[in-house]
Amino acid sequence: MRNWMTPIIYALMALAVFGIGFRLITDTTGFLGQLIMMVGIAVLIYGAIYFLFLRNRGMGGGSGNEMKKYKQAVKQSKQKYKQPAPTVKKSPLSKVAPKNQAAPKRNRKRMNAPHLRVIEGNKNKNKGASAR
Repeated sequence: MRNWMTPIIYALMALAVFGIGFRLITDTTGFLGQLIMMVGIAVLIYGAIYFLFLRNRGMGGGSGNEMKKYKQAVKQSKQKYKQPAPTVKKSPLSKVAPKNQAAPKRNRKRMNAPHLRVIEGNKNKNKGASAR
């Protein structure tokens, strides 16, 4: 079915390009006016469809209630996993700090990841006992 449709589609495209070119050469002002009119009507139709149907959907098709729940979950997650940044007070008199001082090394503690846990096994059991 595609074999005989392809030449017809190309012929229609060629005729459309020829017609647009001919109209542009013979009646430029009428063509541009009609083009502006078509774009304006398309924008009006799209705006009407958007405000009537698509605006209330929200992002991804979810309802407003779902979006509120999602934002609340994101906020809770950020609060749970945020690390407090050390606050350093700078006095206005000491704007130039000496650069010769080496920054002290901080001992960072290993943080236990909440998704990892140690599973206690039976350590007293011999491997040869199960091979009777």
